[in-house]
Amino acid sequence: MSFGTFYTHQPNPRSFAILAIAKGQGLKLDVVYADKGNAKNYEKLLTYNPLGQVPVFVGADGYVLTECIPIALYLTSQSDTTTLLGSSRRDYFNIQRWMSMANSDLLPAIGGVILPLIGKPLVVRKNSEDCLHAFHADCRLLETHLQKNKYLVGDQVTLADYFVVGMLVFAVMVFHKVLNVEYPRLMEWFEEVYEVPMFKEVAGELHLLDIQYPTLPEHEKVEVNGKHEGEPKKINGTSIEVA
Repeated sequence: MSFGTFYTHQPNPRSFAILAIAKGQGLKLDVVYADKGNAKNYEKLLTYNPLGQVPVFVGADGYVLTECIPIALYLTSQSDTTTLLGSSRRDYFNIQRWMSMANSDLLPAIGGVILPLIGKPLVVRKNSEDCLHAFHADCRLLETHLQKNKYLVGDQVTLADYFVVGMLVFAVMVFHKVLNVEYPRLMEWFEEVYEVPMFKEVAGELHLLDIQYPTLPEHEKVEVNGKHEGEPKKINGTSIEVA
């Protein structure tokens, strides 16, 4: 029996973790891809969320929930034995902290840099330079935290790890070279979480792209691990520009 219907786009970073959690919890979801190009499905989406935004969850009992964070928490909480919500009240709130950062700050910054590269307009009120700067600031925050911690919250994978990794997928596809140089611990954590079977089955194989990417302007370069962002670094003898 279906637990409910899940409206999303294909692909959608805000949905990766939710679908992975549903798979891991054994919750059957009827997934509806409601892009504007699919008029029938998009009209259905509008009946539940007049803003036309995804993801949206509609339970088998008629319960409607919008916004990715409450949906992720709701599905995760269906298991009485889950460890994905931490082992204490403080863990639970720390998990929400990282999810909120990824959703409100990290993903918009990533989108602000990548969308222009593929010819799509920005959906946030920032130019791509601002987004690039914000993206690196978030990566530094994650790198510093993960140098001292195995996972984002506690000593085992939680919902926060799946959620933030889901938000980072497209950034890693484009910026993998610079991320490996500047944020090695972040990438080590990303790869470990991404390879968890229930997550990878949803997100699919990670395809690393070999394309040009923007770099920070000279006046916005900051110190990272004792080096200036934007300095040419070498990987296996090949010089690259660090974004």
